[in-house]
Amino acid sequence: MNGRVFPIRGRSDVVSVSSHARREAREFGLGSRRSEELGIVVAELASNIVKHGIRGEIILTLDPDAPPHGEITVEARDVGPPIRDLQLAMTDHHDDQGPIDPALLLRRGGLGTGLGAVARFADRVEYHEAEVGKTVTARFFR
Repeated sequence: MNGRVFPIRGRSDVVSVSSHARREAREFGLGSRRSEELGIVVAELASNIVKHGIRGEIILTLDPDAPPHGEITVEARDVGPPIRDLQLAMTDHHDDQGPIDPALLLRRGGLGTGLGAVARFADRVEYHEAEVGKTVTARFFR
């Protein structure tokens, strides 16, 4: 069970990996809605790499033997700055420092709802900081 690595360098990579994840999820046995949710999570995490992570990758792992019925794991790794307050960053219309000023929304390139969507759609979300960079892991159970 090895994960497939998708380097994320720009917006086209976000679209490509999200599309691939949706297709793989359907083939793995996730329903249409769950496959779409997984695609949204992949797109959000990949977009965050483009916006905040300097450089990074998405690792998509399909494990049919994970208890109880298999799982898909999405790991978003980057070498960008750490998330200072994950709970705050997962709150809609906030970043890791607090509420987002509406005047800055267009310049930011997002509404501040991405990590919240990841938390709502995934069955489990984990966050780990490393010496250089961080990893956000989202798990989808079959």
